[in-house]
Amino acid sequence: MDNLLDRVIGQFDTLIPFLAISREDVFNLINRERNIWFSQDQRTALPGSYAIYRMQITHSAFLLGYSYFEAFLVDLVRQVYLSRPTMLPKEKQLKYGEILKTTDYEDILELMIEREIIDLFYKRMDEVIKYFEEKLKLEWLDNYKAKTIVTSHLRNCIIHNLNRADHRLSQISEYNVGDEIELSPSDVHSFGLKARELVRHLYNQTSKKHFKSNSG
Repeated sequence: MDNLLDRVIGQFDTLIPFLAISREDVFNLINRERNIWFSQDQRTALPGSYAIYRMQITHSAFLLGYSYFEAFLVDLVRQVYLSRPTMLPKEKQLKYGEILKTTDYEDILELMIEREIIDLFYKRMDEVIKYFEEKLKLEWLDNYKAKTIVTSHLRNCIIHNLNRADHRLSQISEYNVGDEIELSPSDVHSFGLKARELVRHLYNQTSKKHFKSNSG
């Protein structure tokens, strides 16, 4: 099994220098050199203030970090089922046309796993966490649950609600409905530290419970 933990930690590490360019002196340098570094069309798209620039960088880092975290969860589920296919839900069905496109047992297994993953990650984060605990027997400590659910709602509001808090986020955070979300570099760093703890926690549990022969 590929070491998913090393991969995601390495991905999180790449966000550290990325966040560093959110400093004001970097913004000022970009503006000083804008006529040399960018075409006229590109210059019109540059942020007009440091506040906008910093928000663009920090939100981009946050969203990228969340995508790394979600990819880790997806691949962890995939590896569990590849190692222990008998854990797949017995009630799921494949269409005859889908089976005809496969060539062997491994193809059918991968198709079943992908179907399960798609169904799972269309759910809300609280439902994903419940799946991990009840189906995969992987514990999420309460502080990880709360932080991850808030982070998921923040991600959804940034992408789908124009950086504005919605009703669901207001119920589990200090944001009021309609508040503008403006994450600072320290906010994103805090999320990253908690994500590192959580992925280690999940990976270590998975190695012991599902990959005993591969854990070394």
